[in-house]
Amino acid sequence: MKIKTKKQLNLPQLIEWGFENDVTGSIVSYDRAEAKRIRFEIGILVSIHGDIHKGDTFTVEVEEEITEDTKLDGLVELGDDGAGEDFFFSRGLSINDCKDECTQAFYILNDDLTMTLIWRDGKLVE
Repeated sequence: MKIKTKKQLNLPQLIEWGFENDVTGSIVSYDRAEAKRIRFEIGILVSIHGDIHKGDTFTVEVEEEITEDTKLDGLVELGDDGAGEDFFFSRGLSINDCKDECTQAFYILNDDLTMTLIWRDGKLVE
């Protein structure tokens, strides 16, 4: 299963990410400020617009393959211990860290506060 997540990268990390992922025709903005932009074209860094400082970070959306051992932020577990269904929220834990005999499903909490089902019936959802 693959999920999309947002990552904060500094300039060296951003350049490395752009080369490793053959990013083309993309403009990445510094923390959504249009005054600071990086443009990639055909796997190379084409231009930097605005003043970039050492501590500046850039937000990129990445798609990554997950397993039951992948540590995730915003992991939501649905469980039923017989006394009723409960939701549990975890940061930085994996499905394997959290699941037990009462677990029914796992979801990822999205940026827009919706949830995406990623695991049920003992396996990852396709």
